[in-house]
Amino acid sequence: MKRVWLLVALLALIAPSAFAQRAFQFRISVPAPTLGLGLEADLQRNLVAQLYGDILFRNNVGFLLGGNLLFKPDLGQFDRDLRGISPYVGGGLGTLLSSGGVDFGVNLDLGIEFAIDRNTGIFVGGETLFAFTGGSYGRLIFGASFR
Repeated sequence: MKRVWLLVALLALIAPSAFAQRAFQFRISVPAPTLGLGLEADLQRNLVAQLYGDILFRNNVGFLLGGNLLFKPDLGQFDRDLRGISPYVGGGLGTLLSSGGVDFGVNLDLGIEFAIDRNTGIFVGGETLFAFTGGSYGRLIFGASFR
């Protein structure tokens, strides 16, 4: 339990700087329903850091916390007609907290974001957490980003 509080405290310290720099996300996913929040911060032109926390509503309530490093180019830099379309791929570390215990693992993420206007975008992506203890948890994520 001490690890969980340490992780929450670390996210609380990092979150304000990420929020001040870039984007705030609302996230939902299927097949097991989740509801979550995320923060994105630009590191370089096509490199983004992402922190997220999701509440899982499976057989019992759980939490999915993690951070990713994403390669996310805006296709408008290659062709002006594709401006606002940003595919992304990347990964990081994540943890699944539930009544069954705590599972740490490697997180892989793949998706695409479409800009609606300068400050708003919608995204769809797939994310899988491969636990170090074996097994995996995959999901399809839908959401909106607000800059």
